Amino acid sequence: MGLTGNIYPDLVKVFFTNLKVHDDKIESRVKGVRMWVSSFKWQVVAGLNCEGIKIGKRNTEELDDYNKITFYRSCLRNPQGIMRGFQVGCLSLIPRLIAFIIVWILTPRGHNHAVLHEEDLILMYCIINRVKVNWAYVIGEQMEKAKRLVDYRLPYVVLISKFIQNFQIPLEGESVEPVKQNYEVSKSTLHKIGLTQDNNGQWVSQGDVENEEQKTKGAVAEGVGMAGNNTTMGEAVTRSDFSRIEQIVIDKLDHLTNEQRNNHEFYIARFQHLDLQIEGVQDQLATMVAWNEPHE
Repeated sequence: MGLTGNIYPDLVKVFFTNLKVHDDKIESRVKGVRMWVSSFKWQVVAGLNCEGIKIGKRNTEELDDYNKITFYRSCLRNPQGIMRGFQVGCLSLIPRLIAFIIVWILTPRGHNHAVLHEEDLILMYCIINRVKVNWAYVIGEQMEKAKRLVDYRLPYVVLISKFIQNFQIPLEGESVEPVKQNYEVSKSTLHKIGLTQDNNGQWVSQGDVENEEQKTKGAVAEGVGMAGNNTTMGEAVTRSDFSRIEQIVIDKLDHLTNEQRNNHEFYIARFQHLDLQIEGVQDQLATMVAWNEPHE
């Protein structure tokens, strides 16, 4: 599970500069070579076909049962709780992991990863309900958005570099970077997000393994736990379910929240300091005025 090949950063920038998106086809020009990424190219280079729903903010007609508020509420840890916007931090484990993959990998953006956009919710709905998505269209839309918005980082650099190679763009003298280890999804990363290999070599959730162990222990300890230790046992199950996979996800999102909170507190303190300074100046002016007034 990893990415291989080379990245051509300068040529990727040229690709985005000349990018034009035509529905689920994309077009660009690099070093005089016209790059027309058709359905055939998507299939050959990326293994994607141009079939499925074309996800968009104003394109939900094919999703008959989709309602963003109803769907978002169904993904919450506490569906009966009060909604405060479409916050990622309120999601249950699996929807939160899917949201993490969407906003950081599938359709990455430059900021505000802690709040779901409408397109994120539609993609989550399709993934959870196994609705076929036209990913060529989604990627093209994301490329166009990244070109238009200055706070977006240029996405899909490995994919675009593979298109550049496929179109046989001259690469002599161009800057090139190999795909580094930190671009790869390594075994250590999989372990960190709570996956482990079973006896057959398949990657499975560590929580599933621990749940089986918990069931075995719970069957033995059930009689003892009924005497008043139910709360402790419930907390233990919660920790085993969320201590690995969810922790890796929430750390990234909560870091952004903490930064915003710290910035808010900093500016509040600065404004309070300015208020004190203004009050001091006002007192000094009042004293000067009192001294300058004629005394009877």
